[in-house]
Amino acid sequence: MASNPFSEWTKTFGELKAPTVDVNQFIDFYKSGAECFTSLSQIMHDSAQAIARRQAEILRSDAEQTMKALKDLTNNATHENATQKSQKYADVAQKFVAGKVTDIQDIFKMVTEANKEAAEVFGKHIAEQTKQFSSNVSSAAHATKKKAA
Repeated sequence: MASNPFSEWTKTFGELKAPTVDVNQFIDFYKSGAECFTSLSQIMHDSAQAIARRQAEILRSDAEQTMKALKDLTNNATHENATQKSQKYADVAQKFVAGKVTDIQDIFKMVTEANKEAAEVFGKHIAEQTKQFSSNVSSAAHATKKKAA
């Protein structure tokens, strides 16, 4: 009669118990992650649209300002001396640069706010997941001690 080659293995590893998995907790974990991802995607989508709208406004405004400046610079250009013309060009350039600094600050503020909102949502998600994980580990440890006693 042949002996079972797996009898030793079964004897050694048969006493080990696999941890029980609560499928509902597993589903809730991934559902929460999907909800967080959806929220983050919505925040990024909305902010990208807002930034694109602001950039379009800036471009439209730049085109209008450029056309107005060209008209102003070419009108009465024959009656001005070189110093007056130079001063006009410098004034136009200074206003344009000052406007661009403000525009860049606006865009930067929009990006910063979107990142801040996304970080808050993600931080809240991580905190909730950590709390849930700790609770699950505590419950499992308590259940194991209860079975041992």
